[in-house]
Amino acid sequence: MVRRLAALVSVLLITLTACGQSGQSNPASTVDAITVAHTQGTTELADTPEKVVVLDFGALDTIKALGLSDTVVGLPKRALPSFLNEFADEKFADVGTLQEPNLETISKLDPDLVIVGFRSAAKYPELSRHWPTIDVTFTSDKNLIDGTAAAAAPIAEAFGKQNEADAKVAALQEKATGLGARGADAGTGLIVMTSGGKISLHGPQSRFGVVHTLLGVPQARENIAADSHGEPASFELLAEINPDVMFVVDRDAAIGTEGQNARQILDNELVHGTTAWQQDRLVMLDGSRWYITIHGLDNAGAMLDEAAQGLPA
Repeated sequence: MVRRLAALVSVLLITLTACGQSGQSNPASTVDAITVAHTQGTTELADTPEKVVVLDFGALDTIKALGLSDTVVGLPKRALPSFLNEFADEKFADVGTLQEPNLETISKLDPDLVIVGFRSAAKYPELSRHWPTIDVTFTSDKNLIDGTAAAAAPIAEAFGKQNEADAKVAALQEKATGLGARGADAGTGLIVMTSGGKISLHGPQSRFGVVHTLLGVPQARENIAADSHGEPASFELLAEINPDVMFVVDRDAAIGTEGQNARQILDNELVHGTTAWQQDRLVMLDGSRWYITIHGLDNAGAMLDEAAQGLPA
């Protein structure tokens, strides 16, 4: 009888111990797990990422702005903007290009998180089969501030940096509001992109539209086609529009293509006749910031500062 009682007690103790261990592990895993909502769905992270592959330069700029550079293990290094040059260091692996990341290289890095966006967004289904992946792409109807906030949100959520990201977005909005008070007095403005010796025009719905939508610079030409590479234009048309100020993006410089720079392309008799040229009001915008990176938390502020050169003091 004593032996039976002892055996029964032993079984009960083993059962209680097992139950206790089970009850402790489940809440812990629930607390540690992170669910990140993003453009292409939701992604579960077991914990705060420590090794990250970044396939979008705007996201990389945000990573840097939030003090998370040490988590990056790999990125595409082709056409890496100079203001992100710290990531050119050999300690960061080169994982191909934005459009065609090298999966074998990424696999060797064994990342906790892969971040895609815009040029790399199409690779999300393939990447997400192998690693936790989030997409920071946002729709074109968002202005620079709203788009930057939308792109930063899943990154901030993954790392528990929501407060820091919100503070930076608020600072961007404050800066834009202050500059917008000056934009209406800038005269008529025109956004021009140069590429391969040719020019295209861009309006409020373009990736450069912040000049009109946030800074309030009046349009020198209405109804510009909202094409991703702009509305093709001739120098004769540019002379006819005759803007008071031109905001110029050099696409070739942004993507590393050799050739004439934007000012050389615009240096001709037709453009010389415009008010913008005669009054030296050509605002040369950094193509790496405006064409490639755009929505980084630090980069967006730098874009506003560059555009402000075309506004009255």
